[in-house]
Amino acid sequence: MLTVVGLGNPGIAYKNSRHNTGFMLLDGIVEGRFIKDVSFRQSGRRFVRRLLGSIERFDRTSGPFVSIEGELNGNVFLLIKPTTFMNDSGRVFSYCTGHGIINDLSEILVIVDDIDIEIGHIRLRTRGSSGGHKGLQSIINHLGSVEFARLRVGIGPRPQDIDLTDYVLDTFCTEEQELLEKSLSDASTIVEAWIRGGLENAQRMMSHL
Repeated sequence: MLTVVGLGNPGIAYKNSRHNTGFMLLDGIVEGRFIKDVSFRQSGRRFVRRLLGSIERFDRTSGPFVSIEGELNGNVFLLIKPTTFMNDSGRVFSYCTGHGIINDLSEILVIVDDIDIEIGHIRLRTRGSSGGHKGLQSIINHLGSVEFARLRVGIGPRPQDIDLTDYVLDTFCTEEQELLEKSLSDASTIVEAWIRGGLENAQRMMSHL
């Protein structure tokens, strides 16, 4: 199944932090802020307060994540938010590949924050190293491969006088909010293109942003 995994840390304390950009994008898609003509299926009670904070539309699973299934013009896909902390994100992929949820690396799109890209910008990559991102490195370790697509959402520039951990776990300031919204909107356009037509379609859309 086509699977979009947004990376972040669970818990209300991290909800609006820079490191949770992947969660923010998926939440915005489910809330209807970005992609048109998309529908979602839910089991159980519709709105349940969850570990990840706020009113959670994602359903808890037996795996280390919450998820929701969507459909866009006949294309069925899964949105996933890990319930592990960022540095252990790879456990989700071990579970999904082991349980037949993901059968091919081409079915994966990872949404991840990137300190080396300025806020307001995004970058699509078909493969590659973690670039020092511990969440991506955990995924690579569990999959045993770098051959999966990742959409990097900028949270930089890298600060010179602030501890990096403190920076990524801090919230966006008021001046950054407009740029963040732009990057999330652009990223959702790429996610939509990927769901509709795969990686090549997403790459074509990137060239128009």
